[in-house]
Amino acid sequence: MRILIHTSVRWLVACAGAVYGFILQTHAARLVLMALRLRHETPLPALLMAALFLLCLYGGWSSGRSVYSALLPASPTGIGAGLAATVAGLVVLELIAAFSIIAITAALQLAYDTGRHRVLAILLLVNAIALGMTGWQLSQVQAASLGSFILPLALAAALVALTIWFERAYLRPAYPGFRDFWADIVDARHFLNRAAHGE
Repeated sequence: MRILIHTSVRWLVACAGAVYGFILQTHAARLVLMALRLRHETPLPALLMAALFLLCLYGGWSSGRSVYSALLPASPTGIGAGLAATVAGLVVLELIAAFSIIAITAALQLAYDTGRHRVLAILLLVNAIALGMTGWQLSQVQAASLGSFILPLALAAALVALTIWFERAYLRPAYPGFRDFWADIVDARHFLNRAAHGE
């Protein structure tokens, strides 16, 4: 009996380890891990990755909810619709996360090629577009559906905060938290290359 219990425990531990290893290899998990590891050394890429991960979660949740609403009439118990919605949400989450990692890599290359002043100009332009679109969408909805705009509003606020931080950290030498823009970009690119190879 002890041998059976010991074997079962080892099997469960092995399965849990395999599942945990699989989760760590997903693009969504890599995005979170990179944001956590970079938050002290290079906070700009870490903030971008955290914002992208929130966007991934929102995309996966929205897709899952749409699939569930579409399949619910054909599923008497709702279990089938729930399973399909979960799978669809996870797939969309992973796809958006994979695209996000590609996008952040391209953004770092663009930042390295253009310089901090042009990056600030791009951030200001993106801020204006994001705030304008958010304001327009809010004006088109009723008060009952304002809850669906909590995440977009949070992302817009995070983008504004990121722009303010970028301007202080990279363009004001007198700022206490002033950083070396080029060194941060190089470090972030190096880390992303290592993460892409599973190191």
